[in-house]
Amino acid sequence: MSRLSTKHVVLGLMIERPSYGYLLQQQLAERLGFLGLADSAVYKTIERLEADGWVEEVGGTAAVGSVARGARSRRVLYRATPRGVDTFKEWMAEPCDRAVLRDELQAKLAVSTSADLPRLMEMAERQAQACLAELAQIQRPRLTLAGTPDVPWAVAARMMADDFQARWLEGLVDWLNAICEVMEERLKRVPADG
Repeated sequence: MSRLSTKHVVLGLMIERPSYGYLLQQQLAERLGFLGLADSAVYKTIERLEADGWVEEVGGTAAVGSVARGARSRRVLYRATPRGVDTFKEWMAEPCDRAVLRDELQAKLAVSTSADLPRLMEMAERQAQACLAELAQIQRPRLTLAGTPDVPWAVAARMMADDFQARWLEGLVDWLNAICEVMEERLKRVPADG
């Protein structure tokens, strides 16, 4: 089974076109922001990809930054190697694992006591509000449009990813609202029950 791999995701972006680390960061944030990757993760991933022989530096490098501040750094263009392209194709052909739910609130619930209920309820309410705000930002076209032949694949794929994100957020909001109701009822009945 395939596992979500930052290496493969970054490699896939470089297969689309050679790129700089900074541009890869922007692409990841725009297209895969739901992964929640730190900016430094891109550069660490590029280092691993290069060590594996999946990407290589292309041509010369340009210095960027202010000479006066002494903040010059190298700007390196990377591209996928043939070995990297083959590895990416193998990863794409593997079946996907079921999505793994990693929610911090879920973990806190699992180890909480009844004394934690007021704080847990506050966290759940804030998380629901944040999910609703994120949901409002998603451009959610009708999914059926993704199947029309006049929509380019890159646009259709983005539509499907946005639809997934929206459905996931809606489900999370439903769950958060449901657990808030349960916690509220428990607090009304016995504030410190076990």
